[in-house]
Amino acid sequence: MNKLLGIVFAGILAMQGCNDQPVKPQTDIKPNKETKVSDPLPKAEESEPSQPEEQSAHEDYTPALWKIEHNGKTSYLFGSIHMGDKSMYPLPKPVTEAFAASDSLAVEIDLGNVDQMAIAQKVQTMAIDPENPLPTVLKEETLTEYNEYCAETKSPCAMFSSFEPWFAAMTLEALNMQQSGYSEQYGVDMYFLEQARKDKDIIELETIDFQLDTLDSMPLELQDAFLYSVVTKEADENDKLVKAWKSGNVEAYVENSFEEAKESGIDEEDYQYFIEALLYNRNKGMADGIAEHIEQGKSIFAVVGAAHYGGNKSVNHYLEEKGYTVERVNY
Repeated sequence: MNKLLGIVFAGILAMQGCNDQPVKPQTDIKPNKETKVSDPLPKAEESEPSQPEEQSAHEDYTPALWKIEHNGKTSYLFGSIHMGDKSMYPLPKPVTEAFAASDSLAVEIDLGNVDQMAIAQKVQTMAIDPENPLPTVLKEETLTEYNEYCAETKSPCAMFSSFEPWFAAMTLEALNMQQSGYSEQYGVDMYFLEQARKDKDIIELETIDFQLDTLDSMPLELQDAFLYSVVTKEADENDKLVKAWKSGNVEAYVENSFEEAKESGIDEEDYQYFIEALLYNRNKGMADGIAEHIEQGKSIFAVVGAAHYGGNKSVNHYLEEKGYTVERVNY
């Protein structure tokens, strides 16, 4: 369950910070990588790494890319990790060339188009529940793991006492990735959004309201499992996900995660709710949005969370159901 929830979290972390600045890690916790949140986002024209050691990191750098050819136009699907590090840049040339050849960028949500005050008010209403403090609604095992995690990582958990479990989990996951050396500033969608503002249309496949409502509607039992998965995650799980993304193996990672979730003993009803609400239903909606714009004659470069392109009932699957041929680009 831990790995599966972690993948989906990576696909919705963009809403954790409704601005262009990454969440800063605690000052007494040092990231284990060399990422500096003050470093500027790489530019598209920076196609060659500046240091020999960076080149070696890119030699086997083939994140998954798919193409759809329709009525003389070529569109592309590219999976995002919403928090990344400097080692992810520059992106492979076939990816940046596919983006350059596209008319429009499609993303889950455009954070630059978010009314931050309105979202803050909505979060205050839906995710803060002072009448039911977090420790009183968690299972005993989850609360124990949560307290141990907060002490070990020195996370500011005292601030989360009135958070609903899903919001505490989302916030801790973002901090966890920060502490692992990853920053929203280096997220794949953030990179392409910055480039697209120069000369491309930006298409939102979802809204931040929809994503927040989806999370807030989760049954308490599943919210508890969500938080448990974050505070019991293996220390190197973030690195494993990024490695799978870099090597283009996210599909296998997702499939493996499904199997681990089933074997973990999670209630079948909760498991199905999670899969349907946070993956399958969203995948179908995103596929509908991509198809709508392709039919309008646009060449789309679609960047959504990498988990949405892997496994059963993925965005790819629903596009193929509509009659499109989705072909993996080998490079």
